[in-house]
Amino acid sequence: MRARHWILAVPAALAIVIAPLGAASSPSAGDPDSGAELIGRPAPEWTFTRWVRGPRRSLADLRGKVVLVRWWTEDCRYCRSTLPALERLQREHGRDLVVIGVFHPKPEPHDVSDRHILRVAQQLGFSGPIAFDRDWRTLNRYWLDGNPDRNWTSVSFLVDRDGVIRWVHGGGEYHPSSDPKHQSCDLEYQGLERVLGALLGPRAKATVTG
Repeated sequence: MRARHWILAVPAALAIVIAPLGAASSPSAGDPDSGAELIGRPAPEWTFTRWVRGPRRSLADLRGKVVLVRWWTEDCRYCRSTLPALERLQREHGRDLVVIGVFHPKPEPHDVSDRHILRVAQQLGFSGPIAFDRDWRTLNRYWLDGNPDRNWTSVSFLVDRDGVIRWVHGGGEYHPSSDPKHQSCDLEYQGLERVLGALLGPRAKATVTG
């Protein structure tokens, strides 16, 4: 078992990346959790173990929609504060945005029943589609492979209508907050909203104008 599978036990600086649409970013020097090098790249296809809630969907099936994918697990206080915020985003943007919660077991890959995953999701306040990444195959493909210095696994990716990664959060929490202690969480959430607004804007305008 690689050491990086045990990392979330201690807090670390959160990383968020916002890049101009249509342009790739250079890697952020000295920050293994930036994910800047992924902006502008096609999102890899996922190979989840199974779908716990919602129909089985491939990334190709969701082409034409904006997709926000968040890896989460139980006993994760960062997931507890972030998932309800993603639930609100889904309700706000309706059918144009698909939010997928990907459960990955910690501290190492192992099987977990659907009933247990659904119970934890209810406790965390998330009722959207859930996929199970038992062996971390898709998490490795998106985030960990070739990056032994990554410090987080509770990562998020915003994928545009053409299947291109436009925003990356390198782990931890992001949500609206007026608490000065969570100022960075609030700023990161605002960054997500800005990118999301840019991605959804043209389609929303076309719908209104007919």
